[in-house]
Amino acid sequence: MKPFTGGVWARARPRVVVVLMALATLLTVSACVEIPISNPIPSPAPELSPLEELAAMPEVPVTELQQLDGDVAAFLTEDRNTYCAITTEQGGIINSPVDPRLSGGTRNDTLLAVPAVYCELARYPEPAEVTDDCHGTNLGFKGGTVLLTADGVTYGDCRVGMTLMEAQLGPGTEGSEHALTRLPVLADDAAVELKGFRCGRATDGLACVHGESGHGFVVSAAGYEIFAPEEAPESASEEAAER
Repeated sequence: MKPFTGGVWARARPRVVVVLMALATLLTVSACVEIPISNPIPSPAPELSPLEELAAMPEVPVTELQQLDGDVAAFLTEDRNTYCAITTEQGGIINSPVDPRLSGGTRNDTLLAVPAVYCELARYPEPAEVTDDCHGTNLGFKGGTVLLTADGVTYGDCRVGMTLMEAQLGPGTEGSEHALTRLPVLADDAAVELKGFRCGRATDGLACVHGESGHGFVVSAAGYEIFAPEEAPESASEEAAER
C-alpha cells in the first residue's frame, strides 16, 4: 500500500490558494471604492407668514389704482371676493370711491381724518366675538368688513343687510354694472402702497399692514386674522422711573 500523500487535496490546493488570493484582492479593491450616495432630499423651504409674503411681493404703481383725484387707491382682488380702498376715515365716515353710504352722514370736524384701509367681502366669516352692541340699536354686528388704521384693526360692523360687495358680487348675483364692478383688479401676488399702508393678496387671503405701527390683517371667505405689533421692552430709564 502506498503511503498517504494528500491525494485529491494535494492536487486541489493550488486552486484554493488562487481563489483565496482573488477574494482578498477583491475585498481590498472594494474597500477603496467609494459607493456613491444619492443626494439627500432637500428640506422644504419654510412657509412665510402672510405679512412676510406681502413684504416680498412686487409693487404695482399706485397710479394704476388711484381714484378721487389720486387721494384714494381702490381695487378688486382677482377672485372678485374682496374690494379694498386705501383712503381716510373720520369718526366712522369713510372716504369711499364706490359707496356713498360710507361717505355720507354728519362729519365731526373736531376729529381728524386719518389714513385707513377699508375692505369689504362678498363671502366672509362671522366675527369670532361679538363685542359691539351697535350703540343699543337693533342693528346687527356682522362680519364682511375690515377697517385698518395706525391704531389697530376692526373686523365687522353694525349694519342691516348685506355688504355692497355681497349685493353686487356675492353668490347668486349677476354682477350688474356698478362703480364697484368697474374697479381695477390687483393681481394675485402683487402689492400696492399708499399712505403708509401696503396691501396684496397672499396665500391665505387679502393682507394689509400699516408699515410704521405693524398693525395688519389677512382676510378671506374662509377666515381672518388680525396682527398687532409686538410690545417693545421697557427701557432702563423707564424702569428706573417706575421705581
